[in-house]
This record gives sequence, C-alpha cells and structure tokens, in this order.
Amino acid sequence: MDASVVAKWYIIEEDFEKAVRVRDIRLSGRLTLSSPLLVVYEVGNALGKHPALTESDSARAFQSLLDVGLQLRSFAESKLLGESLRISRQLQLTFYDATYVALAKERDAVLVTADRNLCSKIERHCRTELLSEMKPEELAE
Repeated sequence: MDASVVAKWYIIEEDFEKAVRVRDIRLSGRLTLSSPLLVVYEVGNALGKHPALTESDSARAFQSLLDVGLQLRSFAESKLLGESLRISRQLQLTFYDATYVALAKERDAVLVTADRNLCSKIERHCRTELLSEMKPEELAE
C-alpha cells in the first residue's frame, strides 16, 4: 500500500472512504498491510503540510499511523535498493515509487495505490490495484 492511499486515512479527499475501509479491515485483524518505511515519511509530510489540519490534528493522525500496525520494511539492504533503482530507471518512476513496486514484487503482494498514472506504469511489473476501482472487502484474508 502506498502513501497515496495511507494519507487518505486522515485527509478527506476522493476515495477516502475506501481507504478508511481498508484501514478498518487491517485493524480488525483480517488484513496484513506492508509498506516501505518511506510511507511514514511521505504521510508525515502530507499531514504536516495539509492546510485543513491543525497541528494537533496532524499529531493525532501521525500517532494513529504509527499505531495501525503496518508492516514497515526498511530498504537498507543493497539488493532491495538496487532493485528499486533498476525499477525506477526501467519504468521511469521516482525512486520513491519504485520502492513500493520492489516491495510488492518481493512479497508477491498487490500494490494498492490511488495514483492512476503510477498504476498504469506498473501494471505489467507487479500486481496492482487502483483504490478507486477496488472493493476493500475483497482484500480481507
């Protein structure tokens, strides 16, 4: 799951209801969610800069993110960093986005994103699902 979906857990925008449903399924214990550790930084940045959130709103949302129980993967391993760079160059993605693709490939997992452009670029390289087109209940284990 990438930051474009996770940020919607706390910021009301298009498809936020679906994103919150995915989070709620995770909190019920019926779903495991994995992301690169990068997601914490990306969502933290979005929460800190969003004009509709007060400082205390941002702090509560960030603590909630830390409490959700995402399986966070560090990319300090040269093999995964190298794979991320290869994917970034091959698919013309940011290195950040490539880390999500590398993790999805490593775990043979579905990468859920709200980014239509990203989804179309990676659909032949890893299993992916666009948040706007998915049914969150189908993710439950």
